[in-house]
Amino acid sequence: MSEAHSKFLVPYCLSNLVSSKKTAFTLAEVLITLGIIGIVAAMTIPTLISNYNEKQTVTKLQKVYATLKNAFEMSKVDHGDYETWYWNNIPADNAQRTNYFWDTYIFPYLKVSKKCFPASEECLPSDMTFSNGSSLPISGTRGAFILPDGTSVYTWAGGDAYYPHVWVYADLNGKAKPNMLGKDIFVMLFSPNNPGQTWGTTDDDGNFTDTGKVFKQQYGLVLYGDTNNVTIDDLLNPSFSLSDNTNASCSSKGLGYVCGAVIKLNSWKVPDNYPFKF
Repeated sequence: MSEAHSKFLVPYCLSNLVSSKKTAFTLAEVLITLGIIGIVAAMTIPTLISNYNEKQTVTKLQKVYATLKNAFEMSKVDHGDYETWYWNNIPADNAQRTNYFWDTYIFPYLKVSKKCFPASEECLPSDMTFSNGSSLPISGTRGAFILPDGTSVYTWAGGDAYYPHVWVYADLNGKAKPNMLGKDIFVMLFSPNNPGQTWGTTDDDGNFTDTGKVFKQQYGLVLYGDTNNVTIDDLLNPSFSLSDNTNASCSSKGLGYVCGAVIKLNSWKVPDNYPFKF
């Protein structure tokens, strides 16, 4: 190699070496970058998971509600208007009456993978709770069944002294947790002749304030709380109560009966001020 070439190559190599050193990352820089990525992930991933679970819950609630409501509507075609359905006094025992209702009017139009009449832990989670954390025990005077998609349904027919009605508690993910009203359990009510109840608010001392309005369900099977007389904010109010002092509100202070109606009334979207995360 000539002296001229040597003089040219040495500065060239030194220049590349310096350039390489300028573009390389040090271990400290790499660790700082990874730390920042970890912090961002820790902040965003839980939100992404919650948003995904929220959408899944709403989608499944819509599906289950539509499936059950469709069975009721199909039965009405064969059995006539709901007012003509007669089950409230046949037979006298509540568990048998509940079984009679579903066997006669609904199961012929609804696919189920398992029936539990009377209700038992074969069809239901054992740790169901209301939104306020109080226990929702399984009663042998009631019934239950499981839909093909895994939804567990807890149900019972109204007693003789009350207007004819049927309660439906749908646990969208079956025995999987949290098994709580407002999160994965949503309440529906069937009542062809519901006279309604006065609704208002109840303070911490149990004093009821009447709104002068009637809390009356829509015709047929509906998500409990889907009425013409209330707003989403009413149902989310922790003091929302019926005249018998039942706190039905969708809140950590209430039973959570109306949480499904809140989502439906909000165009099948969970409102920003919804009290629970999914």
